[in-house]
Amino acid sequence: MSDGMTHDQASGELEALALGALDESERGAVLSHIAGCDACAAELAVLRTTAAALAHAVVPVSMSPTQRERVRARLLARATDDRAQSITRVARSADVVAIGAASSAVAPRRRISGQDWLALAATVIAVLSVGALARATAERSEVRAALQTAAATHGARAVALDSLERVLADRDQLIANLTGDEVTVMTIAAVDAHAPYGRMFWDQKHDRFTFVGHHLPTPKLGRTYQLWLVTPTAKINAGTFAPRADGSAVVRAQHAIPKNGLAAIAVTDEPSAGSAQPTTAPFLVASAGDR
Repeated sequence: MSDGMTHDQASGELEALALGALDESERGAVLSHIAGCDACAAELAVLRTTAAALAHAVVPVSMSPTQRERVRARLLARATDDRAQSITRVARSADVVAIGAASSAVAPRRRISGQDWLALAATVIAVLSVGALARATAERSEVRAALQTAAATHGARAVALDSLERVLADRDQLIANLTGDEVTVMTIAAVDAHAPYGRMFWDQKHDRFTFVGHHLPTPKLGRTYQLWLVTPTAKINAGTFAPRADGSAVVRAQHAIPKNGLAAIAVTDEPSAGSAQPTTAPFLVASAGDR
């Protein structure tokens, strides 16, 4: 093998190099290529790490026809190289005068013994095992990443599902507040010529109040609307609110008030933080007796 090794040739020998299964010339050629190839150097580092993990447990794997042919070619090449080296050693040790006489008695062709075949086969199996383990390790990392992605996606979907369930529960509760069998409806009309109006749904069975307003103007800067439940003895704060862009609003509150204990419903204009008691005259008001 020449030192002018291509990238593909060197890449094909990395597994054997990681196991120390190359001869000196092959090893030198591959290392010469690796010195200028970061990709091969990185792959060799991974293979050497994998080979170390296999030091005490090399599991044989089945060879494909392509791999089997490659192994056979390598073994034949080794046999041919060994034969050539034997002939060279005989020629150098023979007497120059006896070369002609000894030409017909060239050392017999060297045969690969059973032990040699077993050793080479073991090397090949180890090389293939290193490659298989390296691929399995890479695939395991890919599967782990896929599982993590799937878990993250599942978590996001679970959060979205929980959010939708909360929205549905909220809508169901609103419908129940408006349609319960003990719900009293009061219409709240403006006390002046303006058009705003609303309806209060009082679920007396569950002490829930749901105000639905329409055509409400946007409060001035620093101001908000506040809903009041008026009893003969108190004005109960039922919450502050601002209308939507279309002038609509929904306010929900829960207060235990006896059936005959509610005198009126009112909406006032208050500072943005709300007030402990009304500070302006209500612009929407309804008597509890109004239906």
